Amino acid sequence: MEGVNVVVKEDKSVEKLINKRARKLQQKYTRKRRINEKLLKKQTPLQRTFSVIGDILCVMIVVFAGIVCFSGLNSRLQHICPTFAGYSNLTVVTGSMINSGFNPGDSVVVRSVNAKTLHEGDKIAFYVYSKDYNSFDIDTCAWIRNENIPENEYVTNFVSIFGFQKRPIIEAAKSNAKLVFHHIRKVYEDPNGQRWFKTYGSSNSDDDAWYISENMIVGLYCNTKTAHFFAKVISIANSGFGFLLLLIPLLLLSTIIVIESLKNAERAKLELDCVEEKRKITDPICVKNNVGFNMDTKTKYKILAQSTPKNRNEYISLLWREGTAPASIRKYYSRKNILLAYDRKMLKLNRECEKMFKDGVNAKKIATYYNKQKQLIGEEQITLRQELKKKAE
Repeated sequence: MEGVNVVVKEDKSVEKLINKRARKLQQKYTRKRRINEKLLKKQTPLQRTFSVIGDILCVMIVVFAGIVCFSGLNSRLQHICPTFAGYSNLTVVTGSMINSGFNPGDSVVVRSVNAKTLHEGDKIAFYVYSKDYNSFDIDTCAWIRNENIPENEYVTNFVSIFGFQKRPIIEAAKSNAKLVFHHIRKVYEDPNGQRWFKTYGSSNSDDDAWYISENMIVGLYCNTKTAHFFAKVISIANSGFGFLLLLIPLLLLSTIIVIESLKNAERAKLELDCVEEKRKITDPICVKNNVGFNMDTKTKYKILAQSTPKNRNEYISLLWREGTAPASIRKYYSRKNILLAYDRKMLKLNRECEKMFKDGVNAKKIATYYNKQKQLIGEEQITLRQELKKKAE
């Protein structure tokens, strides 16, 4: 049988070929279709962008409200002045700073600062703690002039965001030490490198009687828009009504996030069970949790491969919403059926040629018949593919 390529395949070989081509088709459609099927409706890129931005803003609000609430609660528990993100809000109670423009009842915002950068004349808030200033010995200290001090340097560390203060300040606050807002008269440094500050009230005739160590400094006066914003936040967090106003939405949003996380965890477990064939996508619990809709495309094809011809349509309806994938799925199965029909016809043709060879038919006639029939089968397949392409368009 010279020039005749007759190959007789068993049914298993044909099925292997079909399955191989089917896998390639699955991979092709998986690459081409990138639909966000975690949502129950198809979204445009703009809608998806706004959805992501909304989620980010929601998380940011929850985190911000949580930190503010914690900061307010922490300030109360530690008995320190209301503090948040390095900013502290205090109220002027005496007339010692009237000449500087601060009257009794005024709200003042100070920000945590590097005490090594404080100058003469700076307005600072500090705790007057006798246990601290009684240890000062001016004879051992050096007076530091302004020209030897760098510019003011504000300090905000991670711990201060939650309203925490240095341990010496907490001890002073719990001991009911007096919180004062005054000017710096002079700056001193002891042999250990620790700085001390002589202070005064601009409306007082005499300087203060104490020397304040850098450990007692709450912050440096800050009069920026950011400082006033944080002052309002601190005031809200430390008022009973404001605290509830922040706490209630925080608890609601946190509850929603936790519930959604639990649902997603349950859905992920059900999805894994379906892939491992421990459950079926048609189980009531899977249908209730929309497990099929939330799967990625690759997983959906895996689940669909586990279905039988009898329940395939039901599987498709549980995996894809109407309008998102059925057309692609129909195209996939149509192409698979075209390939299957082609392989079966070629198998039949090969067996016919083998029978003709056994019956003693001339090899040339067999070759002519084989090539003609193969061409007809090929043309038929091309026609079917063209029809399928037109339907898809």
